[in-house]
Amino acid sequence: MIYVMMALYQEAHGLIRELKLKKNTAYAPFEVFDNESAGIRLVVTGVGEIAAAAATAAVCARDGADTADFLVNIGCCAAGGCEPADRDMDSGYGAAHAAQTGDLYVCHKITEQATGKTFYPDILYRHPWKERELVTGMQPLQRAAAHGALYDMEAAAVYQAGIRFFSPDRMIFLKVVSDSGVAGQERMTAETLAGLLEQHVKAVAGFLANLWKAADEEEALRSGGILQEDEAVLEQIFAALHCSQTMRASARQYITYAALTGYDWKVELKEWYARGLLPCKDRREGKVRLEELKQVLL
Repeated sequence: MIYVMMALYQEAHGLIRELKLKKNTAYAPFEVFDNESAGIRLVVTGVGEIAAAAATAAVCARDGADTADFLVNIGCCAAGGCEPADRDMDSGYGAAHAAQTGDLYVCHKITEQATGKTFYPDILYRHPWKERELVTGMQPLQRAAAHGALYDMEAAAVYQAGIRFFSPDRMIFLKVVSDSGVAGQERMTAETLAGLLEQHVKAVAGFLANLWKAADEEEALRSGGILQEDEAVLEQIFAALHCSQTMRASARQYITYAALTGYDWKVELKEWYARGLLPCKDRREGKVRLEELKQVLL
């Protein structure tokens, strides 16, 4: 199942229509729309961190969501006030430019303003959008966000509630720029919010469909026993990288993806041992090597 968390019905309306979602009153008092055959459950959480965390945790706990599922947070955000470089999936960081109203971004780093805690969704699946940092605050933006990051009021809470059910590579945050965040310059209306998301509805719906297809393929791969036969090899790799539980989940996901594409990952890692890249001396080096492994396998 793909769980889609959106703060406002006005933001969600176009996606509800495009995905043919129907209201599901079994989740009251939470506002839920779903399409079981498409594997989508959309939750209108309400605005703010408390509302977002409560709705995310309640729905996922009721369903028994786990690491085989996906969590996707979609909504509007403020531009943040200055011009950092966008990150491109293929070439790293690209040219700096100001985020424009209507731009859609994938968030690769989320910082909770109130606590300073930072979270890193592990962006594994290919997408057509640029990436930027996001700051989550408890009230509308009053000044430029840190380093020109985007700014919203829900993402950090969705992440912290979601991490109890999903691994970091199964949580994706999509944000559409709605305004500059400068008080008094723009007035957001229901029509404005609906229009901003509407222009991305088909692309987002297609992306969600691809996620669901990927989940089916991964399940078929596991059911077929391909990775099960390689458990001993995987355990050796995890030990060589000094993996934490989060690192183990990421490494397994990268290798699963490589296996799905037919890439001979075992030959690649055998070469790493031959070149002295494995085993690592400690977890710090293991984290560096894991990021290199991601670049090779994906």
